[in-house]
Amino acid sequence: MKRHDQRHNDRHNYNAQHREHGEPEEGQRPVPKVVVVWIGILLVWGVGYYAWQIGKPMLGGDSRSVVEAPAAGADIDGGAIFSARCSACHQDNGQGVPGSFPPLVESEWLLGDPTVPVAIVHDGLQGEIEVEGTTYNGVMPAFGGQLENAEIAAVLSYVRQEWGNDAEPIEVDRVDAHEEEHGDHGAWSPDELSETFEAP
Repeated sequence: MKRHDQRHNDRHNYNAQHREHGEPEEGQRPVPKVVVVWIGILLVWGVGYYAWQIGKPMLGGDSRSVVEAPAAGADIDGGAIFSARCSACHQDNGQGVPGSFPPLVESEWLLGDPTVPVAIVHDGLQGEIEVEGTTYNGVMPAFGGQLENAEIAAVLSYVRQEWGNDAEPIEVDRVDAHEEEHGDHGAWSPDELSETFEAP
């Protein structure tokens, strides 16, 4: 009887042991082949994309990103330069911001003697001016160190002929001549512009 009970217990223990799962061990289950293939594809795509983009300008970004104006060349887009460099203050429609940034539409400072806007854009302007009956007292940054002379000529020609403005375009030779004569000048004051050029 005892032997029978012993065999019964042994069989019960044996079955119980085989019902239990083995202890987990690292590296026992291989990574699925699909995952390995996808990782390989992503690596190849990433390396290829990076190699393809080397030397190309970076595009995109949020609204704080700086937009580069097109480089000077045979065909310079003054409108693109305006959008990249000037529209934040003077607005896309050239109307400016009342009390803060003067309008370019029908502005005597822009449409009169072409040497005046060349001096303002190339060297900057600081001080109180009156445009279309409204007084502005701010700072216009100098773009002489940021834009090529041909780009300054292109953007000035654009704004002098946009939004109903009808003034002659500005040739790059005029910007070159200004740089040669006044290249070391800092920001102009309205009084200096009036004394030096035919400013309003």
